[in-house]
Amino acid sequence: MNKVKYVVMTLLAIVLFFPLAYASANTPTLYVNNKAVPAKEGQPYMIQQSAYVPLKAVVTRMGGTMSYDKSTLTATVRLKDKTTIKFQAGKSYAVINGKARYLVWKKEKGVKYPTSHASQIRNGVFYVPAQFLRDEMKYPLEVKRVNGKTVVYVGQLPKQTTKPATPTKPVTDPDEKAKQEFLKTWTPPKIQSKMTKDPIKNMEILDRELGFFRYDDTSKAAVYSPFGKGSSAPWSFGVSEDTGIPGVDLKIVISRWNGNRWNPEFYKTPFIMKEVLKFYEIPGLYEILEKGYSGKDVDQYLDKPLRMGDRMVTISNPREQVIIKVKFLK
Repeated sequence: MNKVKYVVMTLLAIVLFFPLAYASANTPTLYVNNKAVPAKEGQPYMIQQSAYVPLKAVVTRMGGTMSYDKSTLTATVRLKDKTTIKFQAGKSYAVINGKARYLVWKKEKGVKYPTSHASQIRNGVFYVPAQFLRDEMKYPLEVKRVNGKTVVYVGQLPKQTTKPATPTKPVTDPDEKAKQEFLKTWTPPKIQSKMTKDPIKNMEILDRELGFFRYDDTSKAAVYSPFGKGSSAPWSFGVSEDTGIPGVDLKIVISRWNGNRWNPEFYKTPFIMKEVLKFYEIPGLYEILEKGYSGKDVDQYLDKPLRMGDRMVTISNPREQVIIKVKFLK
């Protein structure tokens, strides 16, 4: 009898242990502003292809606050811009400044509709779908597969340290060949200074460190041309802190992004833009621009305010130019 009991207990231990070990090895990881969130504060999980994240761990690291009412199972979030959002466990919507918003939307065959994804409480931690944090709370957020594991990034994304792989096949596209040959002979400059509160000083920094052209020493605007500082040289984008638009502290207008076999100099543009966005403390914007200019769908980011740290960014895409408007929140 004791032997039978021992065998049963051993089998039970195996059944219980291995699923837990498997779940631990495959549990998604959460990073906020490029720092891993400790597992004790909550770990992301997936439900019907939607990632859920621990609300308090994300909000507090992004500069907001969260309170919780156990009697009503309601979490109240206050963002840095004073926006108030209420979530209730089991509900598929949240209330933003008194207005209800569904947590997750899905689009099929051109039709957009809300899903049944709801806020949840697991092990005493309040969870909400990551999509809501991205679309409604305007947090920069991406869900990626890294080495076979799901990773959720919120806020500042990790720096890319890997270099592009060397092509295994000979390059046959004339434009791509021109790009590779040109980049062998050009070293991208790096911004060394920090943004100041003086627009004229900022233009001077862009001039000195990245090769921008200013019309005079008192200008609050500058343009970048990959051909040099001459005023008649074709420019690829311009920046201005003298926008004349209420609520807009910085305006960036992009005229040309990619080069080609005839004008490989324009291949400089993405590298210079990355340094400019770093200077103005909106590095997450670069990935959106890169996706858009590579032909990927970025409609979800266009013509609506996007919260990026201490910046509120709006991207519009008219026929020939991309216009970026930025408000400094502090």
